[in-house]
Amino acid sequence: MKRYKCTVAYVGSHYSGWQMQPDGNSVQDHIERAISEITHVPVHITASGRTDAGVNAWGQVFHFDTDTVMKPRKWTGAINSRLPDDIHIRQTEEAPKFFHARFCVRSKCYEYRINLGEYDVFSKDYAYQCPYDLDVDLMKQASLYLVGTHDFTSLNSTPLKEIKDQVRTVDSIDFRREGSQLVLSFTGKGFLRYMVRMMTAQLMEVGRHRMTPEELNEMLEARSKRVDRRNAKPEGLTLMEVSYFDILGMTDEMMIREYLRSDVVPDWYRLEELNADRPELFYVMTERHGQRVTGILECPQKNSPARLIVDDENDLGQAEEMLPDVSEYLKEHELSEDCEIVAR
Repeated sequence: MKRYKCTVAYVGSHYSGWQMQPDGNSVQDHIERAISEITHVPVHITASGRTDAGVNAWGQVFHFDTDTVMKPRKWTGAINSRLPDDIHIRQTEEAPKFFHARFCVRSKCYEYRINLGEYDVFSKDYAYQCPYDLDVDLMKQASLYLVGTHDFTSLNSTPLKEIKDQVRTVDSIDFRREGSQLVLSFTGKGFLRYMVRMMTAQLMEVGRHRMTPEELNEMLEARSKRVDRRNAKPEGLTLMEVSYFDILGMTDEMMIREYLRSDVVPDWYRLEELNADRPELFYVMTERHGQRVTGILECPQKNSPARLIVDDENDLGQAEEMLPDVSEYLKEHELSEDCEIVAR
């Protein structure tokens, strides 16, 4: 069984979102039918996340497993020949050993396009046709309240009974002009349902002088689903890019993964255990579904053995189970010829 990673673009206006639906008219439905026609058996695909009805993508990523082996380029052509012309596979790759389109996400970038000029029939499916003027400088000022790690309960529609912890980190919100279009770019580890569209809607309220930046901050700090918030139209939103971290080894409980100092853990809090003097790119042993860091993988020099320093002796068994895969990864990437496990 081989795993393939695909990057797909689509215009969402004719579809009921990404996730499969009873009417069979989701983006996922169309892609799964296309791949299943090729393999002659049902195939399930797993994406980096869902997009809602009307939302677009330039860089959505999904993976699938199959016994049908073809070169990635042939997969791309074969799938595209069976898809509508507003869904297009941009790239197919053989996925790394432990790759998972959803669980290995490092960050996502969304763009929201607002047409501030004359109504444009040609851009109506990917840009919100804004009928009023916006104070962009004031929107930029208000956006500073949203950047960073916050409880975004007030600015998303995910029920608290479904996800209790609604703390998320927004790494950046950038503004740029492209002709008559204002483009807002949001980057972060992950976003809750309608979160980007609700942030955009409130920023537009600020831009219309119907809300002050301080009132937006008060809404955020209220941490309540009962605040009077708005939701921006779906067509302006596009998932632009999904970036991933590498996994060197994995068990049912632990994994050894690549980290940047700017990364956040699966529970969305910054790793306080990591020292600021670590290099920009390094490797840690951590829980697969938690924030506990259980070890550091040090690769001092190419010709020296790497050292997996494990904090707790109870985790040594997990480290030993991952050691063969870690050693293989280090050799393939010319980081080290050997790896040893050391208890701290």
